[in-house]
Amino acid sequence: MRRFSGTNTGELITRYARDGGTTVLSTTGRTINRQANAAGRALILFLDAMRAVREVAGSTRQLLRQIEHSGFGSLLVLSLIAGLTGMIMAVQIGFTLSSYGVADQLGGLIAITFCRELGPIWAAVIVLARVGAAMAAELGTMTVNEEVDALRMMSIDPVRYLVMPRIVGLIVVMPVLALVANAVGILGGLAVASGQFEQTSATYFQGIQNHLTTGDVVSGLVKSCVFGAIIGTIACDRGLTTSDGAEGVGRSTTMSVVFNVIFVLIADLIMTWFIQVPLKVVTG
Repeated sequence: MRRFSGTNTGELITRYARDGGTTVLSTTGRTINRQANAAGRALILFLDAMRAVREVAGSTRQLLRQIEHSGFGSLLVLSLIAGLTGMIMAVQIGFTLSSYGVADQLGGLIAITFCRELGPIWAAVIVLARVGAAMAAELGTMTVNEEVDALRMMSIDPVRYLVMPRIVGLIVVMPVLALVANAVGILGGLAVASGQFEQTSATYFQGIQNHLTTGDVVSGLVKSCVFGAIIGTIACDRGLTTSDGAEGVGRSTTMSVVFNVIFVLIADLIMTWFIQVPLKVVTG
């Protein structure tokens, strides 16, 4: 059996470095460091925006515009997707439940799934793709055109004027959108349950009443508020750090969507363990 001596180990290290191992490690380290800096910068931006909330009275017009754009503008596509998802779930789950003779539990399963996960997640996906990308593009364009610098020259805080209304608007709107997604998804499931499985609405809603708890609804609303804060913060951060002209605006918009998807799912996983479970115990 061959043993590695100190000389052999040194040769292996030298060969690895010569083959590009050092370059790979240094590139990975720089990437991790850059992303950590970006995360810290976004966190500071969020804290600054929350401190600026005390001056929200001076940004009422911008806040209402963001609520209208984020909320009402997303209702149609969110309702369509949630309704279709509820129908698909009813078809997929309904046949399985019918084979076990418990088709009357269909409403409860759909309601729990939407209130805990699908409602907040679908609302977040629609908002980050539609509103978050638009925020990043808008602020990115203002940044490369030096409009943000012009605000600073006029002693107007960009965080208070541009960032805070967008983040607060999403935090306000997201729970409403999640509730709409929940309701439409449940009604979509009812349509299939009535047409395909000949289930009365009374039976369907009785299943919901038997299984859905206050904790399920509250946990979904808490998640949606956090998702709104994440989407608004990342979109604004990417927009305000845009450079390189039009190409940079496109890059910031793309990275805003990518980072939002990743961090929304990470936050969902964390909250499922540390928020939803305690709420289930307390309110269940």
